[in-house]
Amino acid sequence: IRARTDCLYMAGPDWTEADEPFREVTTWREGKSQFTRIVLHSVSGPLERLVRVDDTIHTAWTLRHFLQELEDIASYLSLPYEPAKVDFSSFDDRARRLGGHGLMMLSIPDPICEAAELFSMADFLVLARTEIELTRYFLDALYERQQERLRQILAHDVRDVVVRICGPEYATTPYLPPELFRELVTKYLIPICRQIRQAGAIPRIHCHGRIGAVIDQFAETEAMALDPLEPPPDGDIPLGEIKRRYGRQFCLLGNIELRELENADTTRIDALVRQVMTDAKAGGGFILMPTAAPINVPLSPRTEANYLQMIESAWRYGQY
Repeated sequence: IRARTDCLYMAGPDWTEADEPFREVTTWREGKSQFTRIVLHSVSGPLERLVRVDDTIHTAWTLRHFLQELEDIASYLSLPYEPAKVDFSSFDDRARRLGGHGLMMLSIPDPICEAAELFSMADFLVLARTEIELTRYFLDALYERQQERLRQILAHDVRDVVVRICGPEYATTPYLPPELFRELVTKYLIPICRQIRQAGAIPRIHCHGRIGAVIDQFAETEAMALDPLEPPPDGDIPLGEIKRRYGRQFCLLGNIELRELENADTTRIDALVRQVMTDAKAGGGFILMPTAAPINVPLSPRTEANYLQMIESAWRYGQY
């Protein structure tokens, strides 16, 4: 596979966290699942998160979120905070091993990503719609903390490293309207993307879902790449239209839905790749890739066959 594809190698840097005596962590197993309970002991009371990881599913299920009530925001921000220290040793070693076979990539959250994941999705959306001043205050506080981490990252040699910015999808329709997207997302993306560009890295906005109402706001940033560009009905804007409007501004990535790779047959995958190439390959600036990665372990035979077909079809229809 590597001989016939290019690698976007997603890896950390490592972070050394400051000592946090207020944090209590307990883990245990039940059947084929591992549970982790994290309790943050604030002056106003404990904040608790409960996570389950199943042996054959490569993801984590949050069963309880740290923040349950509006008052929990103040409790969370009152906890002692000292920035973690970055270590690029393992990242640089992976980059040396990758050589010229692709690009290194790291991921960072934007403020709404961090805030939304501290709440349940439902509670966060109610907060954002009914308590906009408190939401702004919370995002501003998280942004300042994230800036310290970003400054450490960008002080390293990150030239030509792809920096994937995660989180904008929490504020797209139907969750929140475009005018709130500007206040809760674009306001922060503009300086974040500028800083990444100034360091010689490649800012890439990662936003699932319906981006049709906010893609013009992405264009106000200095982002260089945009993914995963889900086609309708999961998204709401066809790839050909994105290419026509923004193909000169962004490198476009994605558009082959994971659910197709998991459920379709190879004939359909071939047809999808052919259409994607028709829509987006002209003039370059397009990277064919799935809209997400499969989470089942091991990979199903159907998904494996469809991945191989996607690569074969890309070679067939992607030639210039």
